[in-house]
Amino acid sequence: MDHIADIDRDGRGLLAAARAAGLDAPVPSCPGWDVRRLLGHSGKVLERTAMLVREGLDAPPERDRYDAFPEGDAAYDRFEEDVVDVVAALTDADPALPCWNFTRHDELAGFWCRRVANELAVHRVDAELAAGVPSTVGSERGVDGVDELLTVLLPYVTAQLGPTGVTGSIHLHTTDAEGEWLTVFRDGAPTTTREHAKGDLAVRGPAGPLFLWAWHRHAIGTDGLESFGDPALLEAWASLTL
Repeated sequence: MDHIADIDRDGRGLLAAARAAGLDAPVPSCPGWDVRRLLGHSGKVLERTAMLVREGLDAPPERDRYDAFPEGDAAYDRFEEDVVDVVAALTDADPALPCWNFTRHDELAGFWCRRVANELAVHRVDAELAAGVPSTVGSERGVDGVDELLTVLLPYVTAQLGPTGVTGSIHLHTTDAEGEWLTVFRDGAPTTTREHAKGDLAVRGPAGPLFLWAWHRHAIGTDGLESFGDPALLEAWASLTL
């Protein structure tokens, strides 16, 4: 899949929704955030990525390398520049270039193509929710986003924060594309395999809504999402900090 094309599309979609919502609009999927904070957060991710892949850094950039995010309508222009810049940086970079990332695994520039594509897909949806406009994620991005969350991000987050307190197994299954995962929590730590297997909880549905549910942006019972099994695990997943 073309991660860089998706970054460009979703970055511009995020910006369009931000303009429609206005900088002071609350972001319902990010309690306490307004659109300006959403743009500032997403813009910093893009700026960090561009520096990392251009320079092949072996550590995150120092704080003094970032300019303060502007106030007022200049925030829109700054974010648009960030999108253009990161697309150019990722396009020019050798995916096999050694490059730091926060997981300290797969430390290559190519890691950031996938990470930023999935990050912007989520935050584009956040901006669209703030603007009150329809929002979807395509099946291909949805499958990739669920896979990255379960196999890359969830192990990292639980290693950083400590055991989750979750016990049991969760089976996720996309209904409009190939994608099945079994995540087993033992002593609060997750292990995920890509397989068809019975879990204590099963959640299935189209890949886009399933991806958004996994990121706490979508509800079971909407857009074809169904759950079967232990309802306590649904609550436990909703409590996870991702």
